[in-house]
Amino acid sequence: MKLYLAEFRPSELRAYLAKYPLALVPIGTIEWHADHLPLGVDGLLSRSICEELARETGCVIAPPIWYGVCRDLSPEDGYYGTIATISEKTLESLIADVLNGLAGLGFRAALLFSGHFETEHFDAIQRGIEQARGIEAYFLTEVHLLEDKVQTGEDVEETWHFAGDHAAEFETSLMQHYHPDLVEMSQAPETIELTMEGLPPYLHRRYPRRASAAYGAQLREEILRAGTKKIRDLMAQLQA
Repeated sequence: MKLYLAEFRPSELRAYLAKYPLALVPIGTIEWHADHLPLGVDGLLSRSICEELARETGCVIAPPIWYGVCRDLSPEDGYYGTIATISEKTLESLIADVLNGLAGLGFRAALLFSGHFETEHFDAIQRGIEQARGIEAYFLTEVHLLEDKVQTGEDVEETWHFAGDHAAEFETSLMQHYHPDLVEMSQAPETIELTMEGLPPYLHRRYPRRASAAYGAQLREEILRAGTKKIRDLMAQLQA
């Protein structure tokens, strides 16, 4: 089974689209994720999750987008490794052009899956979706797929199961599951401190050393369950 659009020959794609007119578009960034994780966490996770969703649903994966809006953790502020050069307008136009291109091939829908979390990033993607023509497009993250599973608590310093974070329990555990060879836990800091305005209190301080491959596998199971249902529901709508 071919997972990536780039692997299809023209005749194969025409036959495929008759049954699976929905494309998955992984979106990531190159961004600081502390010393224990690689710079490409966002893209690596979105690509890996899309690969599993493609295997489950039959949908094809369009070429990943490896650049996003990264303003919160800039190299100038000490977060070395973040490529903070793409503007909201650039991402907005890129999303619209990619979607229009997919529509031109015959895709009727697309699911854009981002591993990067930032308000300006989300807004630019949504504006790009609104500019596209001839294709239904939807935006998701792994956190969206886990919203009904989050177990909150009174103490923000406790681990809130299924709640997202940056380079701490959530992302580190997913990386331990999907890409264990890229994680160096001996370099994990005690805490990840985030001071950006607008963050909920839970995200101000998180604890990467609490991560585990077992928790990552649990996260993966729930993400895949919800994502597969979402895609199958969308496919049913297209075929109705």
